[in-house]
Formats: sequence, structure tokens, C-alpha cells
Amino acid sequence: MSTYEEALKAWNLAGFKDGMIFSWIISEHKDICLELLQLILPDLGIVDVKNIKKEDTHKQNTVFHGARFDIYAEDEHGRMYDIEMQVSDEHNLGKRISYYQSYLTQHALEAGQDYSDRVDTYVIFICDFDFFGVGLPVYTTEVRVKESDLVLDTGEHNIILNAKAKDFSAVSQGLAAFLKYVDTNVPTSALTCKIADDIVILKTNTQKEGDYMFYELEFRSRLARETKK
Repeated sequence: MSTYEEALKAWNLAGFKDGMIFSWIISEHKDICLELLQLILPDLGIVDVKNIKKEDTHKQNTVFHGARFDIYAEDEHGRMYDIEMQVSDEHNLGKRISYYQSYLTQHALEAGQDYSDRVDTYVIFICDFDFFGVGLPVYTTEVRVKESDLVLDTGEHNIILNAKAKDFSAVSQGLAAFLKYVDTNVPTSALTCKIADDIVILKTNTQKEGDYMFYELEFRSRLARETKK
């Protein structure tokens, strides 16, 4: 099979878990981005999202200098969100989360503002694997005082979603349906059916196909060069 045929096969098989498909769907459909954040963070009462940006692999654009997020968004209160799709466990999730948080934090406080004005920042990883191996659908992290159960409010929030969870009873039906869709690619809710329908429409876009193929061919060419070294 030629490199072009391999790239074309990747395009034909690409679904929601594919990084480019995921970024296109979330960034170009504000309603999906909003509902997804509402499902993941129901206690925040988010009513609107803005400044939604995706990682542009073709042009190597960045939201902030040095940072390349799958999806960056803000809500009506200025709270900042980074949403990442992760399909393979590279055993470095903790440090990756810290890296992304560091870039959000740099822009969470404007010059002259008091530290109390810092907006909260959220890094969300949607994982097609169970990073902690406990079987829970959602893991959240916080900074605790080692000598007690006291919690230090840093304004940084990390959420790791597990599509391979064994029990979804601790989360809403909507979030459970979304995570199961990530795992199985079978839509069972209004949100996941909309995502699936939008992917079908996206796949008819020749410009999107061209951008995807360009990236795939560049990636495979670079991989081949590195293999020969």
C-alpha cells in the first residue's frame, strides 16, 4: 500500500477520537463545545462559551506562544478551558497537565490585577484508557496540604475522563453516553448523535479531506525519515 493510500485509509477510518476530527467538531460547533463542558462541569453553571480555538496542525498556529491545545475556550466569566483528546497512554499525563496549566495560568491574570482576580483554569483530558486503573469515569485533582486534609485553592482544576470506566453510575447519563461513545463510536444520546451526524457532514468536505491528507502525508514522510536515521 502506498503512502497516499495509507493516508486515504486513515481519513476514511478517522472518527471522533482522531485528533483533527475532534478539534474540527468541537471548535466549529459552539453548541457541542458548550454542552460538553456543561456535562463535564455541571456545578459551574456555564451558559456560554466564546473564543473557541483549535490546534491548527497545518499552519502550526498556537493559542498562546509555545502552547498547542486541541481545544481552547472561555466561558462567560472568563474562565479558561483546555480540552484534549488522548487515545494512548504515554505515561506522562501528570506532567502534560502541568505543562498545559502553566500556559493557561500565564494568561489568567492581567497586568495590574490582584491575585484574587485570577480566573480559574481547567485542563480536561478525555482519555480512551484508564490512566489510574481504578475504573472510575472521572478523576479530578487538587492541591492538598500533605500534613492534613486541607485543600489549597490555586484556581487550577484538572479533570481526567475515562472512557474505559467499569461503572458510570457516579456521573450523569449524558456524560456516561458521551464517554461510551468515545469508547465504542456508537451514539446513544442527542449529543453523541449530533456529533456523529456532524462527522458524516465533515467527511464530505473536500477542503477538510485535503487538509487531513496533507497532514497525514507530512507525518508519514517525517516518520519514515526518522526511521531511516
